[in-house]
Amino acid sequence: MSSSHSSEYDPDSNKPFHRPGEDPTHLPPKTLTAHGLADYSPKTAATVCGPQTHPPLDTIFHAPPFPPSVFSPRTFPGINEASTQALIKTLSDNHVRWHIFFNYKGFHNHAAHHLLAIWALGAPGPVIEAAYATHCEYQRPAFSAPGPINNHNFYKHLGDERYYAGYLDYFTSELLQKGLTECLEEHIFAPEANFGAEFPEMLSRFVEGFLHPFIHVGYGAEFSSIGVSAEGLAMTAVQSSNSDLFPRVWFPDVVSSVNTKGGNRTALSIVALVSCDPRFARIMHMDEETMCSKTLTEHGSIIHDYVNMWRFDVSTEIGIADAIEELSWASAVIYGVGGSSQDKPFNADFFLMHLVTSSIFLPSLLACIDKFSSRRLLLMAYFTSSLSYYVARGRPQLDIRSFYKSTENLLHKAPGPSTEPAPGTLPTPTSGLAQTPNLWYPMIQTTIVHPNEHLCKTQRALAHHSSLYGTRKKGWCVPPEGRTVTAAQIVREEEAEDKVGLQELDGTIFGRVAKLTQNRLGWMREGETAGKWNFEGFYWKPEASASSTTV
Repeated sequence: MSSSHSSEYDPDSNKPFHRPGEDPTHLPPKTLTAHGLADYSPKTAATVCGPQTHPPLDTIFHAPPFPPSVFSPRTFPGINEASTQALIKTLSDNHVRWHIFFNYKGFHNHAAHHLLAIWALGAPGPVIEAAYATHCEYQRPAFSAPGPINNHNFYKHLGDERYYAGYLDYFTSELLQKGLTECLEEHIFAPEANFGAEFPEMLSRFVEGFLHPFIHVGYGAEFSSIGVSAEGLAMTAVQSSNSDLFPRVWFPDVVSSVNTKGGNRTALSIVALVSCDPRFARIMHMDEETMCSKTLTEHGSIIHDYVNMWRFDVSTEIGIADAIEELSWASAVIYGVGGSSQDKPFNADFFLMHLVTSSIFLPSLLACIDKFSSRRLLLMAYFTSSLSYYVARGRPQLDIRSFYKSTENLLHKAPGPSTEPAPGTLPTPTSGLAQTPNLWYPMIQTTIVHPNEHLCKTQRALAHHSSLYGTRKKGWCVPPEGRTVTAAQIVREEEAEDKVGLQELDGTIFGRVAKLTQNRLGWMREGETAGKWNFEGFYWKPEASASSTTV
């Protein structure tokens, strides 16, 4: 999505504002007055207008401490006082200066995601500030809400982006008083927050919008940032909802006792079953804005049945770790293997990529949730979203054997000038391993300075998964014991698992997917031009099917 360089304001454009040369890190004066949404012009677009009241920024933005879970990502070497101050400065500016949607289509402000991701990868301060400047070119100015949000009118303005600043102030106050754990419980998972008198559906909003509220609050949880958490919760409040996303019976006030262990299949086995399910064989092209709701309307009950099959245990740390791992592998398989083809360039699908970038926040969010029932809800909502997006994008075929065969030569080659290893370099001076012993290092280097905000999120997630699961060897992915299904169902599942090739999975998948993604988006540090994500999907084309049958 390229930004418009026209001086005219276009309300229908993906990026309706362009302000070249404007100082991107100047905090607005507190005396500015509010303006409304209508009739923006280049003059009003250049007007910085923040919410009229907010707490001191140093109380909600500070140096990130250690993450909340041992399974959360660790920062890379390179972070220091200067880079951290640049992070705090830009996050604070973004918080006060811009709206959470940068256009009228509900496209999300990604500045905080970009800044936190590259800071964690070790970016220096000037790179962080330059990255923020790329976002300031097209953001919508912040504006005060038509009125404040409080406990009495909280549900009245859900889904109304004009009240974003009101929800931001509300959640900032709530987080300062109660903390993230209590706020998530009260405003996301509680039955009354989803099925109350005004049917607020907050959990649905939390995972809608291609999981952006989930991701944003995930950043807040991982980096213990009240400011970022408040932005994410306020984004949740003004995000649209989908009543078909999950059934009412999943909530704890409906069932007499919460089943903490779920069904009897792994997430990867379920992905294999969905991949081979003939009911999803001919998914035709869908509009991007409605594809998820359309998929759930047409196939929601089938997807819910699959999610109910998943076996996971939220009552133990080991059980939670296993569930996180399964979803991390599933996201890499759907995006990476689904986008790979032996005879076509890698299809780096923009929407399926969000499964990878969101999966990294499961450990941090689950660490902030105490109730077993709420942990269960989060995992089931997330898995439902993952399968829904997989189907909504056309359910790309999964052939893990072909994927490994086509990527076997990727792992020790990086573009750019070659070096001349000195005698004695291990293993030998002429070996490719002497040039690139670990592909992750050049990939992270080029990712840090790449302007695409989704690339750093993707590579950081894949690198983290590789650090956790890279030692998994071929054959590790086996079905759980004691599957209480019929003999015919076992045969069907084994056929699906074999067709997809689950037994071929090993820990190199994350590096392979990262290299394919880097190749697609471009090694800019090494001189390549920037590439783009793919948006065409993997849909069934009747004309292609007809021509193949006549050949």
